Amino acid sequence: MNLATLKKAMLSLKGGDISALETIYEETRRGVFTFVLPIVNNYQEAEDIMQSTYVRLYENIAQYDENKNPLNWILTIAKNLALTDLVKTKRETSCDFNDEIHTNDIVTNMPEIDTPIIDLANKILTEEEFHIVMLYVIGEYKHREIAEILSIPLGTVTWKYNNALKKLKVEIKKKGLEK
Repeated sequence: MNLATLKKAMLSLKGGDISALETIYEETRRGVFTFVLPIVNNYQEAEDIMQSTYVRLYENIAQYDENKNPLNWILTIAKNLALTDLVKTKRETSCDFNDEIHTNDIVTNMPEIDTPIIDLANKILTEEEFHIVMLYVIGEYKHREIAEILSIPLGTVTWKYNNALKKLKVEIKKKGLEK
């Protein structure tokens, strides 16, 4: 993700250039999907929410503050949609990574995921630690990119990532999930 390219595309879209939405989508889709998936815990719902995020972004582009981090704004839209979806459905779903899924770039480029480890991480890590780990491991973002996405210092991302891994290692050993 290139923050400068994203900011430029956001300003172009705000100025009425609808073709800039394609650039915004390409620059952020992986991060949005990775951010939403742990919230809804379902591939199809995550894809639907991801698409709704870009519709909502387009509808509300006039409200975008160009002095703010654009990805943070987009992720806020995605998070709000995901949380609204959870409240509406009021059901708990489990994410079965062996289900047949659409073979698109988002899913096919993701590494193999161990669901019990993700569930454990979701339970024991803070929300911010969890998102940092998911963006790094599943989204394959660099710590620098995660710092930009979450609008926090690089040192904080690195520290929280390492701290989260230590917590996970302790819990994995306790629960006997190690391979």
